[in-house]
Order: sequence, then C-alpha cells, then structure tokens
Amino acid sequence: MDLYGVLCGAACSDNAFISITGGGGKTTLMECFARYLKRTGKKVLITTTTKIRSPYLHDYHADVIYGNDSATGFMPTAPCIVAYALENPETGKWTSPPLDHLDVLKDRYDVVICEADGSRGLPLKIHTQRDPVVPPFCTYTISVMGLWGIGQRASDVCFGDDSDAAVDGPYIDRYLRNPEGLLKGSIPGHRAIVFNGMDEVAEVSGIPALIRGLDYPDDVLVCTASARNGLLAERILN
Repeated sequence: MDLYGVLCGAACSDNAFISITGGGGKTTLMECFARYLKRTGKKVLITTTTKIRSPYLHDYHADVIYGNDSATGFMPTAPCIVAYALENPETGKWTSPPLDHLDVLKDRYDVVICEADGSRGLPLKIHTQRDPVVPPFCTYTISVMGLWGIGQRASDVCFGDDSDAAVDGPYIDRYLRNPEGLLKGSIPGHRAIVFNGMDEVAEVSGIPALIRGLDYPDDVLVCTASARNGLLAERILN
C-alpha cells in the first residue's frame, strides 16, 4: 500500500499547507511526500517554521532552492519542488521565513509541506511552550513517531524527557494524551499520526499489536508505515 497516496487523499485540498511535527522521520517524510506530489503533477513548496538542514548539505530533491526572501518573486508554472528557508551559513541550519511570506506563497503552490518541529533526530518528543510552530493558516497536520524508540529508555529516545521510564504501551498511551506530547499543535478533524519505521522493527514481536491497541481520538488518521520507502503497513483508524 502507498503511504503518500493515502496522505495525499486526506491532506491535499486546494492550496494545502501541511505541517509535520513530532520526531523520528519528519525530514524523510517531507522530502519523499514532495517527490510523490511532484510526480502526480503538483507544484510543491517545502519549508520550515523552525529549522532544517541546509539544502546544500542535505538532498531534498528540490528543483529550485531559495535561501532568502527572493522566493517571494518566483511564480511556479509547472510541477516542481521549491525549497525555501533563510540560510545561516555559520550553523548550516536554515530557519523559518516570515510567516506572512508563507501565507502569500501558499496560494501559488498546490501543496506546501512545512517541517514545524525539531527533535534532534530522536524518535519521540515532549514539547515546550515554544513548539511546534504550526501557522494559523495550516490546513493539515501530520504527527510522526519513530517506532524504533519502543523498548528503549525515554532519556535515550525522547527529546524533552530525561526519565528512566521504558517506552512501552502505557508510555505511548500517555504520550498521546500529554498536552505537550505527540498531538500537540495538531488540527482537530484535519490530522494524521504516522508511526514511522515499520520496516526497521517488523521483526520485533508485539509492536503492531501495541500500536493497534492504543486509544486514539476519533478524528485522526493513524497508520504504521515506512516513510523512507513510502509503504503503508497498516491503516489503523480512519
């Protein structure tokens, strides 16, 4: 089954603005989703409201890269991927453009995909008051969790949790319910959870049943998948 076809069907309304939050594969999901959308004939902008790696150091498969506000002068006319964030050559990280620029640009593209969170590469994240940064004009949110964190110690795999708690079923259930947890910033009625990395944990007994047995809000599309391969392992809800 095709992960990105399912997400496109759920999230890609006209001039969709999709924010990706959480941990464990946000960047991979953003770049692979963008490539899928371009193949289907769409004009796609990828950006951030926090920080992303430099497009000169990480291959986002972008056709055009803007590291400054000259992106506001570009008018896409054919299927493409455009990367836009503000370049910081000293850190190698690119930071959020002004939100009012993104608000204008979203009307020029079929889909904007925004990395709206940071987790320092860890599969889970407990948020602070500052994040995630989901713009008020966002139309859909995708919350990501890396399945390879299951069975590990929270302090090793969850950004923002220094405890020795085991990441097990009860922990993930609390993670879903925590106001600073996985669903923070998500838009009721217009949101998905992608449990990423099923290709990496497929041989670990009990993980599919654990994810299947959690208690989710009724309005969330929930699936286990491999963002890297675009494979949908199981669609659990909606």
